Amino acid sequence: SNPQDANVFTALGVLYNLSKEYGKAEVAFRHALSLQQDNHSLWNKLGATQANSSNSKEAVKAYQNALNLKPNYVRAWSNMGIGFSNQGLYKESIPYYVRALSMNANAEPLWGYLKIAMACTGALEHLHLVNERNIGALKTNFGL
Repeated sequence: SNPQDANVFTALGVLYNLSKEYGKAEVAFRHALSLQQDNHSLWNKLGATQANSSNSKEAVKAYQNALNLKPNYVRAWSNMGIGFSNQGLYKESIPYYVRALSMNANAEPLWGYLKIAMACTGALEHLHLVNERNIGALKTNFGL
């Protein structure tokens, strides 16, 4: 009833995403973004929807928009890593995982994702840094 209310379209996007109607969710999030282009959370939601529909290349672009708006947005940093990994771009994913972990070392799943990405790139000599949770050394070797 109110096409100018971004919150309505955001809620619709979330509901469509939950029901795995990713095309409809993307349309809803894009409409919300047309009303609130500077909303980092909406850009992240759009990216997550695109990733869920196996379009990680576009998802990475949406996550980058979120980071452009809010550079310390940990969720977007981790999603960027996941987006690159989903494309088989493991080397590119590593710095994003490291950055996210440097902002939140308690994000347990990211340690596993980082370990997988490093193994897939052949960076086996650095796996001990993950096991030691050595953020400083990881930033030195793999930081952005």
